[in-house]
Amino acid sequence: MKKHIFFILFLSLSLNLWSQSQKKEMNALQISQIERGYGMFIHFGINTFNEIEWSKGNLPATSYNPTNLDCDQWIKTAKEAGFRYVILITKHHDGFCLWDSKYTDYDVASSPVKTDIIAEVSKACKKYGIKLGLYYSLWDRNFKGYKSDEKYNLYMKNQLTELMTNYGEICELWFDGGWDKKEASWDIPAVYKYVKEMQPNCLLTVNHCIGKPENRSSKKDPVDYQYGDPIRYFPIDFRIKDPNFARWDDPKYYEFDKTLYYLPFEHTICLSDRWNWFQKKKAIAARPVDELEELVYWGTANNNIMIINVPPDQTGQIRTNEKNRIFELADRLGIRGGKGKLPTGPINLTFKQKIVASSETAKFEAEKANDYSIETFWTANDSVADLEITFDNKVVFDRVVLFEEPVMKDLGDNFSKIRTFKVQEYELLSYSNGAWDTFYTGDVIGATKIIKLPTEIKAEKIKLKILKSNGNPSISHFSVSKESSRGVRKIVK
Repeated sequence: MKKHIFFILFLSLSLNLWSQSQKKEMNALQISQIERGYGMFIHFGINTFNEIEWSKGNLPATSYNPTNLDCDQWIKTAKEAGFRYVILITKHHDGFCLWDSKYTDYDVASSPVKTDIIAEVSKACKKYGIKLGLYYSLWDRNFKGYKSDEKYNLYMKNQLTELMTNYGEICELWFDGGWDKKEASWDIPAVYKYVKEMQPNCLLTVNHCIGKPENRSSKKDPVDYQYGDPIRYFPIDFRIKDPNFARWDDPKYYEFDKTLYYLPFEHTICLSDRWNWFQKKKAIAARPVDELEELVYWGTANNNIMIINVPPDQTGQIRTNEKNRIFELADRLGIRGGKGKLPTGPINLTFKQKIVASSETAKFEAEKANDYSIETFWTANDSVADLEITFDNKVVFDRVVLFEEPVMKDLGDNFSKIRTFKVQEYELLSYSNGAWDTFYTGDVIGATKIIKLPTEIKAEKIKLKILKSNGNPSISHFSVSKESSRGVRKIVK
């Protein structure tokens, strides 16, 4: 009997050691990325001057024509807004290059303004103490040899040599557009090795990176990621899937060849309220600061990272209304001018608490309004409806956050959308000692509403009553918290 018990213990220990040997923990480079935590995307290129998001590689290079280009202004703005690094578009799907590449004529050298954007941004990053990352589209709709993997991969290798050897240290390299060919066509293992030889401290990723390579329809959205899901492109150092958001409890370990790898997730959002990556001729409103603040908390939770796209306009500068919004956000976060550490959001007291609705529609149940995702949502089947949360234990709160799910309308440029919202009147109630009490009334919610209360409320339950809406309303998250529970962001190992 003792021998049998000893054998079971030995086997259990052996299996545990085997499991540990097949699991790669976070490394020093990933820690440095998580510590940066907050970056600025810069989409700029030929699309900026043609009112389009994805062009086909046939727009004339002469249409690229910034009238008052100032890359220093971009990075000065990033520094003042508290961003730690930038990710700069070098070549989008159209193939137009923002540097004078020896391997194509479809670049800035063939345009009226021949400035090497990569060089100018690199210089400004050094000046302001900002790290530089680069984005490079695998998909190229201009290069004539694109359909031949051998020809295109040599072209890509030559261009990556230019980017990785001429502009100083590169902290991250984004690949995008990989869906246009089979995964194996890109030979990511060879590309990864080649980049690391030139830039050993550069983290590399490929968009749409989780899902089975042999089944292209299997690629997953971050809301559905599960511990141990297969890695679609390998090797990579972190995950991306723009513009989706991971869950608050986002898992970190993913599998390739029977080994688990630690992979943080880098979120991307557009500052614009129209979800456009490239700037348009007409000035567009920025997202509300309430929404931006809460998205930063979501995006940087659980060792994840957040980058906000702030695109320069046709003059070649960042617009004042967008500068002001990211400065306002920086003030909210306490990181203006690059000072201070990224904060965490206040502790959410409604996650997974019992929730019921006066009405709901199939697949959009009440529980979607307080789960770990802001991409799931509750939808009522009437224009007047209630959401009620019962707490396991009485809670104390002085802050309420509401996310309303928008109606999205495509603007016809292959990506941009306009958002509209339905709620027009609502109230919030708390329940304690056998009675309901209305503590807040409001009209529109919009994308996100942060309500800071002058006094703390103790409650056994809380209710959102939607009194008037233009159609059936949808709420993607409903939370309460204590303002004093926010903290300083730390790496969780």
